[in-house]
Amino acid sequence: MRTFWITIAILLTAGLGSVMFIPSEPITGSAETLPDEQRAALIAPSPRPAAQKAPATTPPPSTTATLALGLDQKIKEATVRPGRIAQENGSIVADGKFTIPGSGTQERPYEISWELLMSASDTYIPRLGEREIPQRIALLNGAYVRISGFIAFPLIATETDECLIMLNQWDGCCIGVPPSPYDAIEVRLLAPADNSKRHIVRVGSIEGIFHVDPYVMEKWLVGLYTMDHAVLSTEM
Repeated sequence: MRTFWITIAILLTAGLGSVMFIPSEPITGSAETLPDEQRAALIAPSPRPAAQKAPATTPPPSTTATLALGLDQKIKEATVRPGRIAQENGSIVADGKFTIPGSGTQERPYEISWELLMSASDTYIPRLGEREIPQRIALLNGAYVRISGFIAFPLIATETDECLIMLNQWDGCCIGVPPSPYDAIEVRLLAPADNSKRHIVRVGSIEGIFHVDPYVMEKWLVGLYTMDHAVLSTEM
């Protein structure tokens, strides 16, 4: 728009104003011979109309209901911190960040991530006096879940029904990164597993009944998650 008005001004200065504009009164001569006031009136742009201000709109209220799932859970020496839990397309969406497929049954276990489990550290740190378990974690308590990770067995047993499933690789002794209470689950299997090949990195998935079961010693969190009635599927 500014280029348009500059072009008009150049044309008027060049003496073409009488062609492009028809004055209200007869004017003789070019724009250069006009009095200053009339010449300024020809060159000055017309004021723009005021912009129409769009009426303020209020976003429609959310139609997604917040579920009370998990708020009734009783967890040892902890309270449940309410969150935003919704059901969308057959999955649970927790706090707008975590998607949990499944229904928590043996036929359709919740498929959970380590990121979800580790998020308990946002509000549950006993040594700091923080003892709130997020609702998104509490709703898993007592439900069937499935999770994948690294598997570690007790070193002294060749056959055992206990193991750890962890986010990071660890052989139970010397190789890898020892787990924290937030990124490991203590597992009791339905059937004993072969542990004759020690120090082998095992990766697999486990399905079973999940429990939020804090184990605290002198305000220090030693363990947080357990699973029983579990079935192990390993990949070598």
